[in-house]
Amino acid sequence: MVSESFANSQKDLFKNIEIKDLLNSLDEVAIITDNENKIIFYNSITPIILSADIENYLYKKIDTIPYFENLLKYNKIPAEIKDLPTGYKVSHIYKIGGKNHYFEHENVDIYDETGTSKATLFLIRDITKEIEVEILLSLEINVDKLSGLYNSKCFYEDLEKELSRCSRYGYDLSILFIDINNFKHINDILGHIAGDEIIKLTGKSLLMSIRKNVDTAYRYGGDEFVMILPNTPAKRATIVTNRVLSNFKNNLAEALKSIIPDIDNNTDSIKFKASALNLNGNNPNKIGLSIGIAEYKKGKSAEQLINEADHAMYEAKKEFKEKNFFS
Repeated sequence: MVSESFANSQKDLFKNIEIKDLLNSLDEVAIITDNENKIIFYNSITPIILSADIENYLYKKIDTIPYFENLLKYNKIPAEIKDLPTGYKVSHIYKIGGKNHYFEHENVDIYDETGTSKATLFLIRDITKEIEVEILLSLEINVDKLSGLYNSKCFYEDLEKELSRCSRYGYDLSILFIDINNFKHINDILGHIAGDEIIKLTGKSLLMSIRKNVDTAYRYGGDEFVMILPNTPAKRATIVTNRVLSNFKNNLAEALKSIIPDIDNNTDSIKFKASALNLNGNNPNKIGLSIGIAEYKKGKSAEQLINEADHAMYEAKKEFKEKNFFS
């Protein structure tokens, strides 16, 4: 609302058009601050959208409103929100009623007849519905539903971006190629539903092993997976590799209970399935992962990096088979 003192002292702002009525007709937040950044006007929908009693903030600096205080302290927009394909630009993510709301901002300077800046108009749009639709569409296009990881299309796009950064700034980067050992054997013995559970387990193991908002995991296709590890030389990538293997092993027993519900029983059928999947001891049919590492070097292309990681993965798989066959 417009205060009486503002109406008296700043009438020139409303001289040519009915700005007050125009701003009150908007379905977005409109706040005007003076040259000291103090609030001198807000439109009627502002308290509703920002979920705050704005009347208490008149003549106070705009950053005293919880929304703007939060904006100045925590204005970090995740990359996946920044990169959404439509023209919406999320300026701030603010929690209202326990739910994230997405906002788009625009600031407009207001001048008097002499060209002197008299005030600033803040326009704030709640674009939560639009962004939520975009996120759902993006997930539909970019995420493999079974594993919960990004798909190979995203992998190629992201890898090119990361290699460009490495080339420009000299950053380290490693990729991991991961393959499920004896996946065909699992499908042959227990069927594709069991195979799906192992795919889910692998996706879960990868997500548990990455650095949030730094590393990214993808389902490359079939029973093959890949991870991009920015700012990570090959030596440090081995730490992630060991973490993936450990998480997979630690969660395998629980996953197998859903594949073979009576796994603890001693029926001949269960014994056969457990033996076929090699739950005990070492043999060539053991369930596990083989992982290959490739490190970026200046001038190396995405194709070269992928081929190196793929070759390293097959070497690990060969070593795995030899070790378990002769054990």
